[in-house]
Amino acid sequence: MAWGPDNVRKWSSLALLAIVGTALTAATDPGFVARISQKGLDFVCQESMVELQKELLAISIPDFSGDFKIKHLGKGTYEFYSMAVEGFHIPDPQIKLLPSDGLQLSITSASIKISGRWKYRKNILKASGNFQLSIQGVSIIADLILGNDPSGRITITCSTCDSHINSVRIKVSGSMLGWLIQLFHRKIETSLKKTIYKKICKIVRNSVSAKLQPYVKTLPVVAKVDDITSIDYSLLAPPMTTDKFLEGQLRGEFFWRGHHGPFPAVPPVMNILPNNNYMVCMGISDYFFNTAEFAYQESETLKITLRDQLLAKDARYHLNTDFLKTFLPEVAKKFPSMGLQLLISAPLFAHLNIQPSGLSLSPNLETRAFVVLPNSSLIPLFLLGMKTNASLEVNAMKNRLIGEMKLGRLLLELKQSNFGSFKVELLEDVINYLMSTMVLPKINAACEVGAVECDSFKVVETSICP
Repeated sequence: MAWGPDNVRKWSSLALLAIVGTALTAATDPGFVARISQKGLDFVCQESMVELQKELLAISIPDFSGDFKIKHLGKGTYEFYSMAVEGFHIPDPQIKLLPSDGLQLSITSASIKISGRWKYRKNILKASGNFQLSIQGVSIIADLILGNDPSGRITITCSTCDSHINSVRIKVSGSMLGWLIQLFHRKIETSLKKTIYKKICKIVRNSVSAKLQPYVKTLPVVAKVDDITSIDYSLLAPPMTTDKFLEGQLRGEFFWRGHHGPFPAVPPVMNILPNNNYMVCMGISDYFFNTAEFAYQESETLKITLRDQLLAKDARYHLNTDFLKTFLPEVAKKFPSMGLQLLISAPLFAHLNIQPSGLSLSPNLETRAFVVLPNSSLIPLFLLGMKTNASLEVNAMKNRLIGEMKLGRLLLELKQSNFGSFKVELLEDVINYLMSTMVLPKINAACEVGAVECDSFKVVETSICP
């Protein structure tokens, strides 16, 4: 599966943090594998610079003062104050992969513009005005190391940071005595350069420790799908970096919200072919889909009740005792023109397999038939076993993954009857009609409404890993 950019601000945060911002658990094979390529990191970097520039624009620069001595004029004092960053241009930011370690943030040829007020005093001689400070050739290199704390959640630390400033130039205005400041501007420029140099890496480290790391710790590792199931997408191991991509191995497991028990199978080993044409790629194994089926089965919700009231008036068949005359005449005679109720369920787990065309399974279903008495009580009639082949095609629609199930023809078997045996072939057309017109549309509607939704992603292509 691959994603293209949409809703870019959220994308840049989630594309990277969905990989690094989740819990770490015991090592096992994943149900999901998420990869972000260098192309994806380049996009994340551009979006992250928007936030970084906001931080740099908020730098608090302390007042700067000193004294000077000029020949023939003697000693005086000066002060620069009310300084504020007006602009911070970052022409070529980069986030690079550090194999086995993490990520490296690199900024070169950046520039900063600072404005403020100045004042000068020499005995009774006073002057004041405005100034503009231009800082050119700012470079920053910071390494971000990905680890985990004792609680099992990810940690992001800035292990090293280095910055450099090529030049600082100051221009004063607002007083005829501004030329005095220009006489010792080199001393002022050098002092301001040192002050700003010390601030840059402090801001970078603070952004990581005080903003990025706390945000990562708030990211949930479980996503609610519906009122019945949730998905556990916690990381199974620390994020892995190579020279090609950053990879996160996620559990990718559905579970019943009423009981988060273990799934009675292990995920298969996934082989994902590298594809650097996409920003983010995700491999999904059949484990993910099997845990979804298991969760719904464990919750005992894989069942549907059909009554005649649910059928259209012009339906080919109607659920009442009249159509039982041909094979269960005793029932039709004992309960004339009364309603029927069919309870269709999936009592046994059916393993899904990945095929080139999608997912396939062979579900074993059951149908229990009841007569509905006028007082709404039920009289059990018979139990049918039903076998079929089914396929599930996974597609992308806007910002969500959806599934569409297709069923083959159902083969029936009479397992139990309270009114004697009969030929189940006489019921096959009725049951297949009801499954195709009533049950299957409800299943596919649930596959769409309860599908995996990515509010901050646009899904542009899907693929499933065998």
